[in-house]
Amino acid sequence: MRAACHLFARLFIVAWLAVSGAAHAAKDFDLYWMKTRFDHEIAFRAAAIHVAWGAEALCDDTTEIEPFVLWSANAVPKRLSADERALLKEATGMDDQWRLAWLDEGAPDDLRIGMVVTHINDRPLPQQSTRLDMTAVFRGNSPLSADDGGFWGVLLQARAEALENKPMVLTLEGGRKVTVETQAGCAGSVIASAFDNEPDRFWRQGNKRAKIPGNALMVASTPDEFRWLAAFGTYFQATERAIGRAEVAESVSPVFTVGKVLTMALPGSGVLLTLMEQQTERVISVDGLSSSADLFANEVVLALGGDPAVGLKLNERMRERGAGVDELLMTDFRKANSQTHLEKLREVIVQKQAPAGGGS
Repeated sequence: MRAACHLFARLFIVAWLAVSGAAHAAKDFDLYWMKTRFDHEIAFRAAAIHVAWGAEALCDDTTEIEPFVLWSANAVPKRLSADERALLKEATGMDDQWRLAWLDEGAPDDLRIGMVVTHINDRPLPQQSTRLDMTAVFRGNSPLSADDGGFWGVLLQARAEALENKPMVLTLEGGRKVTVETQAGCAGSVIASAFDNEPDRFWRQGNKRAKIPGNALMVASTPDEFRWLAAFGTYFQATERAIGRAEVAESVSPVFTVGKVLTMALPGSGVLLTLMEQQTERVISVDGLSSSADLFANEVVLALGGDPAVGLKLNERMRERGAGVDELLMTDFRKANSQTHLEKLREVIVQKQAPAGGGS
């Protein structure tokens, strides 16, 4: 009997250790996944700021853009459970307060990642609110999601005031105030969340806001890819009036032809690009606004010093993984269109880099 009891005790300990080990492994994976999602979202938010700055000269409407990203669990579109919020805090240090999650090199030295910001220009940052969207039911999603409109309302008003030479001032937890220098960029906002309540859906509200599908965010992995996604959304804000003009024609060349962005980025390239456009007029045809957004994103990434081919590579990975990304998934025609565009961009760069007087 005693031997049987000892055997039972040993088996119980082994089983408990196995279950405990599995539980630890599961938690470690949950923490890793939470941290990965958060990192992808912040990388995108930072990329959206860099794109807004870089494409400022092409935008119909401009404003001042801040060199930081604020983030709160209260702004996550997908409503998190108490356990998920606890995991988020353990994995990232982020919680329900508005904290600095990213700082550009131009941000004040007084600011640090993780600091709590309570007000912008003396306006309090809002707590969580709920948005009700009954149309989501017909798409198989919950009609309830967190609404970050209050946050954007405060931030966009501060941006507009900065455009009128009023400094942007952050109030930190404890009451200390820090003045932040801003930089001109595209107005509106391109948003994306790795905690998306509809991760396969792309949508936009005129030229004010565009949402990139969360699934695309999780497939992207490099700064250039995040910038390409941000630039894709920026196109719908940067060119609203130009799009309106282009749509009245039955057949038009791209709103952004070869080198339009590069003209802004590479001083002195105007004559070369004009000759290139004369030679390639109507060679690149467009398949709706999404195709134009592809080309715009290619050129913005290149103008920012990156590889313009990342859009095609990213699209191929999204297709291979079966990721639902709505308008971002290229048709065969859009892929061919983008490839032709990339070839022309490479020709522009080669000619731009050629020694002066080296050819006719």
